[in-house]
Amino acid sequence: MAFAENHMIVDPALQAEIVARCLAQRIGDQPDLAVHDLGDIKLPDGRRTAVYLRHAADAIILDEHGQMVLITRIHDPGAGKLAIPGGFIDEVDGAVETVLGTAIREAVEETGIDGALLRGVKAAPVGPRRFARPFDIRLAWSDIAGTVIRKGEIFTVSTQSYRFRLAGDLRDVALQAGDDAGAVQVLRIAGLDPARFAVPDHPEMIEAAIALRL
Repeated sequence: MAFAENHMIVDPALQAEIVARCLAQRIGDQPDLAVHDLGDIKLPDGRRTAVYLRHAADAIILDEHGQMVLITRIHDPGAGKLAIPGGFIDEVDGAVETVLGTAIREAVEETGIDGALLRGVKAAPVGPRRFARPFDIRLAWSDIAGTVIRKGEIFTVSTQSYRFRLAGDLRDVALQAGDDAGAVQVLRIAGLDPARFAVPDHPEMIEAAIALRL
């Protein structure tokens, strides 16, 4: 499919249309659903398919020594590259998980960090939720459990990160990769090459987290 590569939508016109629909929703930082229906869309090959907006949260975990926790992704997009720990907001029995709750849960699942460490510091949201992310629009490779998204349908991802600044040295914190992480490591932020990241806006999010005064 010329409009998609490795299950990622690469057609610029299709990307622009989907991003415009995301922005038109005016959802805000705390979504009231885990997945929003964006209607259906005509693909360049003439077929029509459903489009969804799925919401995520990320955990930017910093220390006092200019270091942070990063994972290596197992799955595409960006398999084998660095990423901020994070994942999708869950909806269980009609209740939508909070963004902060998602960020902590995903950090624990992917890095093995003690959740009490994260809950014990003042967490700060890093800017507003990001909806204009044309590089993260996916063709579902299978039915996605717990959602209405089915194989072959399109979904895009909005995200918002929370900053957690821990006292001491993160190299002294017990970590163990899990869930979607192939590895977890503590790296110095200075000099990190943006090309090493799986998701293009993660370096921007890290810079914004460092700049927070809270």
